[in-house]
Amino acid sequence: MTTAATTAPVARARPPLWLLLCTGGLALTILALAVAETNLKAHYLIDQGEFISVFGLGFIGVAGLFLYRSKRLYASLPLVFPWLLYPIITQGDQIIDNLSINPMRVICHVLLAAIFGTPVAVIIGGINYVRGRGAAAMSRRASTTIAAVLLAAEIWLAYAFLGWLMIWTLVLMIGGVLIYGMLPASRSVASTRERSERFALAVLIVGVVASAATYFGYKNQPGAYQGSPSFFMDPSMQDSEYKLDRVPVPTKPPSLPSSPALVAGALTAYGRTLDGLLAGYHILDRNYTYDFHNELFLRHQVLLPNYRQAGLERVAEARALRVDADRRAAEARVTLANDDPLAALLDDLRGYVAFNFNRAPILEQLSGNFAKTPAGLQHAAHLYEGESKYLGTGLSALLRKHHVVMDDPQLRPVVGDLAQIGDAIYAAYAHHVVGF
Repeated sequence: MTTAATTAPVARARPPLWLLLCTGGLALTILALAVAETNLKAHYLIDQGEFISVFGLGFIGVAGLFLYRSKRLYASLPLVFPWLLYPIITQGDQIIDNLSINPMRVICHVLLAAIFGTPVAVIIGGINYVRGRGAAAMSRRASTTIAAVLLAAEIWLAYAFLGWLMIWTLVLMIGGVLIYGMLPASRSVASTRERSERFALAVLIVGVVASAATYFGYKNQPGAYQGSPSFFMDPSMQDSEYKLDRVPVPTKPPSLPSSPALVAGALTAYGRTLDGLLAGYHILDRNYTYDFHNELFLRHQVLLPNYRQAGLERVAEARALRVDADRRAAEARVTLANDDPLAALLDDLRGYVAFNFNRAPILEQLSGNFAKTPAGLQHAAHLYEGESKYLGTGLSALLRKHHVVMDDPQLRPVVGDLAQIGDAIYAAYAHHVVGF
C-alpha cells in the first residue's frame, strides 16, 4: 500500500468550469470586436461601457486569489490573461496615438496575438475538463498539437479581416507552440506545484496592477484625444460645440404656417444639405480608415480612387446646396412670426448648418496634414469619423429640442421629410465607436 501511494500519479489541477465558461464568452467577444467594423453594437463594451472592463479586472483578481488557495491558479493562468487584457484593449488607440507606423504595428499585433490565442487556450482547457482529472488529461504534446491546429484555423480570420502581418504572427505563434510541445515535461511533484502557484500569484498581482495602471493612465492623460483637435474627441474642447441654447423655444403652441410648402421646402433643403455633407465625410472617413489599415496590417483593401478629392467634392456639392437652403430659409422666415415655434426651428437649423460648414475647411486642412505620414492616416480617419458622428448626434439633439414642432400631427407635412432625413443621418453613425 505504501508503494502504491508513493508511485501513484499526482492529480493534475485544472481550471474550474465557471472560469472556462466566463472566459470563453469574453474571449469570443473580444475576438469579434478586434476584427469587426466599428458599427458593431457590442463595441459598447470598449466605448461608453469600457468601465465594465474594470469590473472584469476586479472579478479576476478575487477569482485568482480563490484559485490560489485551492492550488488551481497556475493551471488557470491562460484564462486569466483575457481579463487583464480587456482594460488595455479599451485604451488601444490611445496607446498607439502619436506613434510612428512600425511601433503601432508591433503593439497592435502583440495585442492581437493575445486576442487570437485566448480562445485556443479556452478550448484546450475545456477539452481537459471534459476528459477528467489526473491521467486522463492530455499530454503536453497532444495539447500543443491541437492548439497549433486551432491557431492555423484562425488564419482565415486574419486573411479576411486583418492582413499579412497577422498571418505571419499566427505562423510564429504556431511554431512557438509546436516547439514548446516538444520540450520535456517537468515532473508534477508537490514542491514544483507550490512554486508554480506562487509564480502564478505574482503574475496575477503584477498583471492586475499593470492593467489598471494602463487603463486609468491612458484614460486620464491630458492632451487632444487621437491627435485631433476636434471638440467631439477632445474633452478639453467640449465648449466649442454648437450651443443648443442659442435659440430659445417659444412657448406659443405650434400651428400650420400660412405657406406650408415654403417652410417645408426650406427645412427639407437643410436636411438634404447636411445629408450631402455627411456623404462627403463618410467617403473620407471610410477610405482614410481603410488606407490606414492597409498600412497597419499590410492588407490590400481596395480604396476609392482619389478618395480625398472625391470626398471633398461631395462637401463642395453640399456647400452649394447650403446656399440654396439659406435662400429658401430666408423666403420662408418672413412668413413666420418671431414667436412661432417653427421660426425657432428654422433659425436653429440654419445656425447648426452654418456651424458645420464653418468647420469643413478646418477639417480639410487638418486631414491633409495628418495624411502626410502612414501613421497620420489614423488621425485623418478619426477626425472625419468624429465629425460624422457629431453631425448626427447634434442634429438629433436639435430636433429633440424642438419636439413640440416635430411631434405635432398637423405639422407632419411640413417637418416630415426633415425628421426622416435626420433619423437617417443619426443612424449612419449611431453605433460607430470613434477612434477604434
